[in-house]
Amino acid sequence: MLGEGGTVKESQGRRLLREARQLVADSWCRGADARDAHGAEVDPWDESAVSWSLLGALVAVLEREASIRGEMPLEELAAALYALAELVETESLAAWNDHPCRTQSAVVSVLDQAVAMYEAPWPGLCASSN
Repeated sequence: MLGEGGTVKESQGRRLLREARQLVADSWCRGADARDAHGAEVDPWDESAVSWSLLGALVAVLEREASIRGEMPLEELAAALYALAELVETESLAAWNDHPCRTQSAVVSVLDQAVAMYEAPWPGLCASSN
């Protein structure tokens, strides 16, 4: 998809995965969607949040993007979640994240892989609807 000046514009779904990956890489938690500096559970979009679970990081990025650019198109969100679903075989991202053997590096790795395998939905449609 081309943006202004002929540069390639990153899809919203890929950006969701990449930015969620950055949050988890900076500071990861389990047992809550997000935690503040004291370890207390907070909403993922709360300004006091300093660490995020996999699900919390996705929600935090979605909320931030919605406040800046508006709601993410459903097909972009679906494509991002599809990429994750190919890698995380579970019915619950929270349960997967919170597994006692799970590590921060494993969560970051899954997000890296999801970014790499992400396929934008209906490329022709996305370019014409913007």
